[in-house]
Amino acid sequence: MVCTLGFGWAEVDMQKPVPLAESLKISAEVMNKSLPTMIDSELRHDKVEAKGNTLVFKYTLVNFTQKEMSAEKLSELMEKDTKQGVCSDKDSLMMLEKGMTLIYEYSDKNGKPITQFTFDAEACGIESEMDKLKQILNLTKNK
Repeated sequence: MVCTLGFGWAEVDMQKPVPLAESLKISAEVMNKSLPTMIDSELRHDKVEAKGNTLVFKYTLVNFTQKEMSAEKLSELMEKDTKQGVCSDKDSLMMLEKGMTLIYEYSDKNGKPITQFTFDAEACGIESEMDKLKQILNLTKNK
């Protein structure tokens, strides 16, 4: 799979198309140059990792432990808004269509995992290029 990368999060200037996984690796490297950074008084964006066709955004709730902020409570507070942000961003949608997955991981102030949110094309109500290809292949097979 080949694509060019132009995230709203980090612009990566590419002279030629590169595989998605390589684009995400470059994007993670660019974003990590400005991390860690405090998002607000409660949340720190620590790092971004590229794992194949997945970008993992790692955050820390700097004032809470797992006992003080449960996965359910954090999901209630943040998942809907995070999904809306991802699924309304044209660059994110383009990359999800290419087969990218986004994971947002949240840990407590002691580094213990609280929860994560995962978004792919299906989560945003769009079809990935792979899904479209599978449909075409199935239609061809059934003829």
